[in-house]
Amino acid sequence: MQNLSSTQREILLALVDLYNKSKRMIKSKEVADIIGKDEGTVRNIILSLKVLGLIESKPGPNGGYVPTLKAYETIKNPIITPILDQLSLYKDGFETDIKISNIEILDITNPSGNKVLLRVSGDLRKLKVGDTVKVGPIPYSRLVIEGVIIHIDDSRKELILDVTRMISIPKVQVKNIISRKLIALKPNMLLKEAAQILYKEGIRGAPVLDNDEKTLGILTTADIIKAFFEGNFEAKVTDYMKTNVISIGDEDDIMTAIRKMLIYNVGRLLVISRNQRVVGIVTRTDILKTIAGLEELINA
Repeated sequence: MQNLSSTQREILLALVDLYNKSKRMIKSKEVADIIGKDEGTVRNIILSLKVLGLIESKPGPNGGYVPTLKAYETIKNPIITPILDQLSLYKDGFETDIKISNIEILDITNPSGNKVLLRVSGDLRKLKVGDTVKVGPIPYSRLVIEGVIIHIDDSRKELILDVTRMISIPKVQVKNIISRKLIALKPNMLLKEAAQILYKEGIRGAPVLDNDEKTLGILTTADIIKAFFEGNFEAKVTDYMKTNVISIGDEDDIMTAIRKMLIYNVGRLLVISRNQRVVGIVTRTDILKTIAGLEELINA
């Protein structure tokens, strides 16, 4: 993409995507909502794209913006440069020591035939044609690319992938995807009673709070099954709850939630408000409902 900043590229791609779906003039607020930026910032960047001949505009209540033919030519073969060359290549769900310095998306206007050229560093002998690999999330664009290797050039340090999936992780705060109803358990509650609550509410885990709503731990259906398997049918919640609770702020981005789930190998995070009150739990399922098709990204 022609010497565009990461923000210009992000806004142009969002506008093109919106226009392709609706075939009408696009408002700056629509673009701002999609990428999670301030509308004023988006308008300023759109003005710079207009100067470059990539966008046309129409004033008035029925006006808006549309991409030009030059815009489509510009994004046909976009080049993405990861920050500090620290983007890793994943194979079979595991991170490799191969680092990606440049990504070129080939023929993006042809959804049935997308190819991606990766310029990399590292030992390419660990890879072979036919391997399924994954890249991302890529900084700024938050793009995740999955594909099958169809060509390896060790001398030029290049890989070509046949893309099977290309997904952009939306910018969404955790508080916008959790259930508003907080289900909590008491520490002295019998596991049998806790199991009934979890079953009735259709959930697989809940925080354990004391009378002052202080967090003591978290109990999941897996913990209950373990207790019953061990024959402890009269055990209490405190006997089997996990006390090392991993939490996240309700205003944090879902990207942060995904990273925490990966780092700590957990399927749910306790959500804490700005005043340090427990407001709910965010789970892998909550995230998957927001981002279709990312099961392997968070080890579902």
